[in-house]
Amino acid sequence: MDESLILSKFDYLVESGHVLYDNNQQIIEHIDGDLKFQFVLTSALAKKPTLTTTQPSTNTQEPPKREGSDISTTGFEIGTLDTHIVIANKFCFGRPHLLLLAADGYRRQYEALDEADLASAWRILNASVETDYVAFYNCGRDGGCSRLHKHMQVMPLPGNSFAAFLDSGSEETTVPFHWFYRRFGGGVLTPAELLGVYRDLLRKATEVGGGRGEHAASAPVGAVCPHNMILTKTWMIVLPRRKGAINKEAGVNSLGMLGVIAVVTTKEIDNWVRLGLTESLAELGVPKVV
Repeated sequence: MDESLILSKFDYLVESGHVLYDNNQQIIEHIDGDLKFQFVLTSALAKKPTLTTTQPSTNTQEPPKREGSDISTTGFEIGTLDTHIVIANKFCFGRPHLLLLAADGYRRQYEALDEADLASAWRILNASVETDYVAFYNCGRDGGCSRLHKHMQVMPLPGNSFAAFLDSGSEETTVPFHWFYRRFGGGVLTPAELLGVYRDLLRKATEVGGGRGEHAASAPVGAVCPHNMILTKTWMIVLPRRKGAINKEAGVNSLGMLGVIAVVTTKEIDNWVRLGLTESLAELGVPKVV
């Protein structure tokens, strides 16, 4: 899938009002101990719903959804892959910010990724030779997901996240939670090889995370350990999660666990600082025992 086509369609959807993207969003940095956090202050997320909240619709008729799905793709389509649909995220803080949905609307966000999922993500990541993209998966309610239809997200890779050392060769960032990562060697990885890396990292995450998520008791059949998976062309991270949020104003997805937190107001930033940034991420993940 061609990057120029993706950007052209994404920009059109923003200009037409279908997609909410704040061209004037700000990056506000905050140092907590040895960690540098980046808050993305954006108005685009003001009306974003979650699994536990709904937003009133201004439409008298909801757009149709794929059978089994809780995500409408109508009006947001970018393209299709063999087993996935590429759409623009309605509430985005990247240009572009994409959703990569399983074509089967009955696939669920609490399942492990499979070879087809990773193959589709790999195709999008390699659509550009100039821009570094990141794909991420918020697995389960405790992993920070906001919709049940199985999907990944793709956007330009933020700079200076906790994972930046994986590209720079600098010393590993000391995070307060367990994470497991793999740098890729040279050459082109196959989807099967990506799946092997993912399963190995997920196994390690499950060993420390187990079923200790906040909603473990009500987890559906087939649910795996709540986790985040973050993938670029040069590395993969899998980290176990225990909670999706500290409170309704302090929740994070995969990128948030890497120190890149999208917020709507400065009040949310103040809330995070008051709670303690490093301590909060430890609580949301599986804390390391010192």
